[in-house]
Amino acid sequence: MAVRQRALLVLAGTVIVACKSAPTFAPREDAGPAAVASVDKGPAKAPPALRAPHPSVPPLPDLPELAAHDAPGAAPPGAASADHPCGSVWSGSGLVPLVCTKSSLLFGVGEGGATIIVPDAKMHGTLPALPAVVDHRLDGSEGPVRDQRNTPACTAFAIASAVDHAVLRWMPKATAVSSMHVWSRYRTPEERSSIDKNLGLSLGGEGDWPWNATEANGWVSCPLSGKPPAVGCGLPVSEAHLQKVEGKPIAMLTHVQYLADVTTATLQTKLAAGQDVILTLLLPDAFMPKGKAGARYVPHYAKAGVDAGHALIVAGYARLAHGTYFLLHNSWGPLWGDGGYAWLHEASVKAWAKEAVVLDAEPRVEGDGGRPKRVRGELTCEGGLLPDSIRGVCAARCADGGPRHDGVCPVAGQCPAGTVNLTGACVLASPAGSGHDVDTEVDWTCGAGGCTYTVPRTIDKQCTGNTCLVSCPAPDFHLARVNGQITCIE
Repeated sequence: MAVRQRALLVLAGTVIVACKSAPTFAPREDAGPAAVASVDKGPAKAPPALRAPHPSVPPLPDLPELAAHDAPGAAPPGAASADHPCGSVWSGSGLVPLVCTKSSLLFGVGEGGATIIVPDAKMHGTLPALPAVVDHRLDGSEGPVRDQRNTPACTAFAIASAVDHAVLRWMPKATAVSSMHVWSRYRTPEERSSIDKNLGLSLGGEGDWPWNATEANGWVSCPLSGKPPAVGCGLPVSEAHLQKVEGKPIAMLTHVQYLADVTTATLQTKLAAGQDVILTLLLPDAFMPKGKAGARYVPHYAKAGVDAGHALIVAGYARLAHGTYFLLHNSWGPLWGDGGYAWLHEASVKAWAKEAVVLDAEPRVEGDGGRPKRVRGELTCEGGLLPDSIRGVCAARCADGGPRHDGVCPVAGQCPAGTVNLTGACVLASPAGSGHDVDTEVDWTCGAGGCTYTVPRTIDKQCTGNTCLVSCPAPDFHLARVNGQITCIE
């Protein structure tokens, strides 16, 4: 089965769909037995206790105004390598290969990604004010800092770190996924399908297949001319390693969203929702953090390469009076910046960012998960009931007007303003309200804990009635489409 077909099977289980075919919400005969809904008649449950106290808003890091930046770093004389076909960059301690961008794109924006059906601007107008500082390190949801060493595999490292973060949002502790497993599925610095080759597939753990730079470089295709590298080229992937990690899956990459606009506002919204963002950048000859320990930053640079780039993770932001900085989680080891992290000014992001990509993943192992898996059900709901956004049953609305989440309704005051607790962690709440989109004919009603959408058959091809109800919980309360399949994303 093709990768994308497998991905669609995963997505098919990500929403609750309640088909309604008549104003009375009575089941249609042609809808089949699955259209008869079960109903949760019990009272709503209280949210579980927070797994840890929600971190207070941290102080703003001591980062300089753009005009006060130190001079950008420079590579030492002679620091160049012809061994890297897409070029390299000086990290402060050595040369790191870059990735061939092919018109400045590493992942290929829009290829198989999720698209929001009714954007925030239509649904909510101005969203609630976001916090001044977001740092995903504070809630323990950032995975380890890795070191790609002398391999052109930054895309694999970015994907692995994004999956680590997504899984850690399901459960307090999780094993890091194998970067080698991710890289083994495409193995080239010139490939724009690195995500597509992993979408909908399981990934094994780092401990079962740790990073091996020599082996990873040996998979890269042989050059068309010149002397092959000493480590070899075009070598086959180890079947023994593949069987080991694929026999012990720990996570699955479920869906991807390519952000159309790499803007400060878009990045802040995604980060405040709790997601990491993969960012691709054009880099200068040296990409070296400077400044004070605990607030190291990459100085703004006016010149960058045009044929090669780098993928890394954005794990937070700090909005200061003189501009916004974004927190980078890099793959050049813990000696880079502050333990592998550094800040980058929004001016540099605006000048040199080419793509922003958001991944979601879920664990494949048993654990204390904070985000119950959704099931899909084709239902009818009577008397103003809404489908529970997790269980696939009809239930009474929460006091805020939105749907229940695994039987839970949010309780005011448990989390800071603009966030809500449904699963033991504070996440971005859905802005309350209701409305109708004349372009798509989609209606919605939202409370802090999520949204329920009335979706016509023209939008949801699997709808057996004239319209269907789709409930999406916070923080992934946006209705989206992937290759015709309906899902919920942040």
